[in-house]
Amino acid sequence: MLVKDIMTKDVVYAEVPGNASDALELLLKSNVSGLPVVKRGTKEIVGVVTRNDFSRNPDESQLALLMTRTVMTISPDADISEAAKIFKEKGFRRLPVVENSDLIGIVTISDIVWRALAKMDISEPIEKYMDDSLTAIWDGTPLKVAYQIMSLAKTRALPVLDSDNTLVGVIGDTDILKVIELTESTEKSEISSGTEGDRWGWDSKSVVYIMKKKFEVPDILVRDLMVKKVVTVTRKTPVSECSKRMADARIEQVPVIDAEGRIIGIVKDTNLLKALR
Repeated sequence: MLVKDIMTKDVVYAEVPGNASDALELLLKSNVSGLPVVKRGTKEIVGVVTRNDFSRNPDESQLALLMTRTVMTISPDADISEAAKIFKEKGFRRLPVVENSDLIGIVTISDIVWRALAKMDISEPIEKYMDDSLTAIWDGTPLKVAYQIMSLAKTRALPVLDSDNTLVGVIGDTDILKVIELTESTEKSEISSGTEGDRWGWDSKSVVYIMKKKFEVPDILVRDLMVKKVVTVTRKTPVSECSKRMADARIEQVPVIDAEGRIIGIVKDTNLLKALR
């Protein structure tokens, strides 16, 4: 199976020159965690910007200074195993697909799991691919705290437990992106209006008002937003069946439960890439 068989062709992208706040609005509107960046008026890819870039540097206003400029791309005629190898070795989640220097699509880990592994007949049980150490969260946790825990744990979703340690839901970064609000603030900055040749001009000041946008997580609890209908698997669930369940629910990871329904691990789409040989 080739990259062009599973890639997303209708790509949402940002442009440079451009404002970081406009890219942030596009990211939230599209409900994605990252965007390729192209040179304005062309499809030539020049960078990638992700949700984490905005979190790390919320005061940067220029997209060109915020984005990552070094971009690894892939050909539409490459085998999906090549994409999987890059994902595993580099830790990426998405690869722009480029033909003749132009952006024509994007392929993600989810595309491989949902559109390829789910259709294969891999009967091997998922137990060798699951993680038995995971980060879970209490359903009474403020959403802002959950968002920070998710970032610190370097995961895109967290299983949710109630006060009885029962698995009652899952909260993901895409769920949070849906309710994040853009806030605007105006900052006043004074700059000198003098010139180097104007010795008296240094006492003259101009006031500049800079409009900035950043996202704010609302003051609600995890239980108010979490997905309550949880898709689960067991240790013995076959790889392809696990991939199919993830594809049907459009999720990137799934809790592993025992016979009593207790959570004992997690299977991420990145884990399942190892099953592709």
